[in-house]
Amino acid sequence: MCQLPTTRVRIVVCTISMELQLVQVLKQNGVGEICRTIKAEIDTIWAVQSAFKTLASVGHFYFSCGETVFSVNPADGFYDSDGLLLALFALKKFPHHREVLFPILDTISIYAKLDVERALTFCAIDGGVDLIMNCVRNHYDKPNLICMAHDALGSLILNDDIRQHIASTGLMHELVTLLDRFKSNVDVSRALLYPLSHLVVLREMAHTFVDLNGIPTALHCLKQHKHDQQAAWYALALLNALTTSDSYHIQLIGTVFSHKGVPLIARAIAMHVQVEEIALEGFQLLERIATVSQFFAVINRNHVLELAYHALSLYKGPQYTHTRLEIKKRVLTFQTCAIQDGHAYAMQERLTKGDCILYSIFVALTAVAAALSPYDHCTHHMTQALTASLRLPDTFPDTAHVWMYLESAFVSSLFRPVTPDSMATPAMMDGSNVLLGNVLLHQRRLSVVDLTEDKTTSDIFGVYMEERGYQATLPPVQAAPGLCHSAKCVLAQLRHSKWLDLYTRSVVIEWNVYNAALDIHIAMTLSLDFAVGAAIQTDLRATPAYFNVYRGVFLTSALFYVDMGLVFFTLYSVWRAGGKLHRYRQYYFFVGAHVMDGLIVVLWLGIWCTRLHYVTTASYSLMVQLAGPTYVSLRDVTSLAQQDRVLFAFVSLVMWLNWTRYLSSHHLRYLLCVLEATWGYIVGYILLIVVLVMGVTQYLMLAFPWSTQSTFFDHFTKAVNAMSTHGMPRPAESTWSGYVLFLGFNVLLPLYLFFALAPMLRLGFNLCHREPRPKRAPAKLPSSLKGHKKPHHPNMKIVFETAKLALKGMLEDRQSTIRKHSFSPWEKSDASLLDDITEANYVSPSAPSILQELQRGVVHLAVEEQHLDMLATTLFNRLQQLHLLLCSNFSRSIKTPLPTPVSLDKSRRMSNLSYVQRRGQSSCTSDGNDGGLDDVPNVET
Repeated sequence: MCQLPTTRVRIVVCTISMELQLVQVLKQNGVGEICRTIKAEIDTIWAVQSAFKTLASVGHFYFSCGETVFSVNPADGFYDSDGLLLALFALKKFPHHREVLFPILDTISIYAKLDVERALTFCAIDGGVDLIMNCVRNHYDKPNLICMAHDALGSLILNDDIRQHIASTGLMHELVTLLDRFKSNVDVSRALLYPLSHLVVLREMAHTFVDLNGIPTALHCLKQHKHDQQAAWYALALLNALTTSDSYHIQLIGTVFSHKGVPLIARAIAMHVQVEEIALEGFQLLERIATVSQFFAVINRNHVLELAYHALSLYKGPQYTHTRLEIKKRVLTFQTCAIQDGHAYAMQERLTKGDCILYSIFVALTAVAAALSPYDHCTHHMTQALTASLRLPDTFPDTAHVWMYLESAFVSSLFRPVTPDSMATPAMMDGSNVLLGNVLLHQRRLSVVDLTEDKTTSDIFGVYMEERGYQATLPPVQAAPGLCHSAKCVLAQLRHSKWLDLYTRSVVIEWNVYNAALDIHIAMTLSLDFAVGAAIQTDLRATPAYFNVYRGVFLTSALFYVDMGLVFFTLYSVWRAGGKLHRYRQYYFFVGAHVMDGLIVVLWLGIWCTRLHYVTTASYSLMVQLAGPTYVSLRDVTSLAQQDRVLFAFVSLVMWLNWTRYLSSHHLRYLLCVLEATWGYIVGYILLIVVLVMGVTQYLMLAFPWSTQSTFFDHFTKAVNAMSTHGMPRPAESTWSGYVLFLGFNVLLPLYLFFALAPMLRLGFNLCHREPRPKRAPAKLPSSLKGHKKPHHPNMKIVFETAKLALKGMLEDRQSTIRKHSFSPWEKSDASLLDDITEANYVSPSAPSILQELQRGVVHLAVEEQHLDMLATTLFNRLQQLHLLLCSNFSRSIKTPLPTPVSLDKSRRMSNLSYVQRRGQSSCTSDGNDGGLDDVPNVET
């Protein structure tokens, strides 16, 4: 513990002394002296190694910070003393000494960057590339040496003349082979992609790279090392250069790996979108891919347009003006791509708040219309009372029992006896029900000869009619004494003439009832099915129909105005659906949301057509016919009324399910993301539940052997019923297993229901944005209890939990502030990190006293740290000014500095430019070549 400060002091002193020595070398222009020393001691390994280490350290020191301090570039002394030729000669002399090769290659790499134009000296030696590549060939198992060699090669290729001089098919083949072998190593891949991204600018090299299957290799490196910024940058620059040389390369990049190239590129950009170079190279590459029509769908599926919008929102400020303009040029191409892809354009449609409000009103009006519908519980109870008054059994053993029922219970329930002193009519039934017209009986028979349907005319059964067969009528009253015009008399004659016998197949009895209290017509139908060798099955149906659904004057009915509102929304839905059909006519039926809207429109149009047909059918002439003595069928009216109710019920269900599309809240988006990510787990979970239910079914079948025969499906149904209704098939026996099944089933049932509604939710927002959750402020802890004068003293656990949350919030805010002001290592920025750190902003008055003291201490420490940073910055600036003053005053008297070459002055001016401006100026130097990618500057960390 006591040696740690001493060790730190020693390290700092050594670092300072080393930097002072490098400064002394730069001031006295000692690079040339070192090169002359190397020339004199070229046979001594340790001297060559130490000298090149010193040269590399001087170059790196000047490259990092000396450019703004010193007026002398060490590259001048290096090239004037033939330092590059000495380095190549040393590579040839010591090809197997790894400890010597490292500083030599490092020296070549750094001085080639310091003066790109004078690096042309490399071309003076024949076989210079072979000398560098021999380091790789002789040390094939040393990844560090391979990286250093290719870094030096990439720095030399920055010169356009060197690039054209050393470019060859053999070199490209060797580099691609190395990349294919070491593609799993991030350092070697980065080092190999660096020279390759410059070589493929030449058209011949680009074709050679493609012929060697280099595109899949580069994409594989981008996929494996997408987290590394430099590797991703070089890979994108390489692919971007390929697209400029030939349009066929665009097809290869887009179609390789089953159209996985665009997703890999988009993912790499999204991961490093805050890095200016990667964003510009990547969006330029995607723009060239987006110009091909067959890649429209791939570009849209990977949300490249939204990624470009996100990048525009990140690059704000005057220092990013050119970057923002470059990205805006690409956005237009992505927008055109989205518009020209009709399917993606239809899928990316969004619902506005106005659409949500109008649809909510539409659903509310549908619910109100259902509540105000005349077909309510009163109508249901009235029809149930009518069917119950007939006292119809489920079966009859033979025709004799049928005649007995018709002559007794049936006639007594329909034809009430009328006393002479009452005001009732013979057509009146119980309550306010009135029998309309006659009662119609018709039967269908089998032929005696071949047991087919009998259609012959006879004296007993009368004339056969195609619609109803043989028919007979029961009159409600006796017209004159002595004549058989009563219902009982007609039934007696039909029984005497054996109207029902062994060849009767079915009998249908129809009559109409009118309820004056509810103003409703009911069509009653009693069916008798004469099965061969079995009992006679019975069926009774009562179908109501309102001729006037508004129950009075329609202007005073609320249902009328609700229907007018539904008509308006139906027309509005038709207009919207027609617009969508015209706009997305080619892809309309491939988008689930549009199909759902079209289904709703079709159902509502069917409802209104059914209601118009109902109004024309239930006319005044039909009411006049119903008031007559004969039977008039209400089958058309009741079927239209039933159809209207079924359509309205179905469209209500569809609209309520479709309403989930408009619930596009963040929580539902997250839930959809979870469902998409855990699809396999959910399917496995469902299979597990199915297995459990099957096990419970088998248990019930074996443990409770009932006397009656039951199928396996019956046991399965009983098991589900037991789990959902809290009980086993025998309710009297309630065991612990019944409670377990009940709780398990009902707890897991909501997940099943929501999982069934997940496709409906996905229709509302097809793109599932994984947006970060908004930060929630910690809950404030009350300082006193309500209703008590004494202050509330919380326990220590609550105090520490609150303190931990507050400190976590302060750290998150600090991290977000640092992240907000941080820039990529390729851009220099003078953005300030000063924050407004005051007690008013960071000390919560509602917090406990212990937490307030802790917060005040944190604030004081932050303020002191800020002051120390400001003092250190001011001191460093003054030391720089003093150093410049000393250099300008004393170095001139000692030695006249060498004139600064034009290349150095140009590099100084370019260092103050943005990446877009430097890239534009460097492209001017490449236009004279075969055309291709702009020179990508190297990254030094």
